[in-house]
Amino acid sequence: MPSKTDLSSSPPEYAGVQTRADHGESVVAPWGEVDFGSAPLLYRAMGELSAGNGGVVLDMADVTFMDVAGLHFLRFLTAYGHEHRVAVRTVNWGRQPRRVLTVAGSLLPEPPRGAGREAHLTA
Repeated sequence: MPSKTDLSSSPPEYAGVQTRADHGESVVAPWGEVDFGSAPLLYRAMGELSAGNGGVVLDMADVTFMDVAGLHFLRFLTAYGHEHRVAVRTVNWGRQPRRVLTVAGSLLPEPPRGAGREAHLTA
């Protein structure tokens, strides 16, 4: 049976996060708003992940709003993957959070030739 943690009972009431193991990966599934008030829930959830996971999936299906705190968390998630040598991926982006990524990406300087945007963001 997959393990599951639900941190949604912690403040704030407008957001939460669930974690579960699924086919050897840890799934982190926030819901509601990802902002500076709720982002600590995501960091806490990451701290509770099993060290032996085969990767991390951030499932954004139930996120209704994201601000720059979500962008900071994505950088943290990338660093987590490098530090723990596990694959990290995101799935199920809704319209508003995807728009934040698009706007943030358009504000960044162009990466050097031959480097992808992702490499530039995580450098």
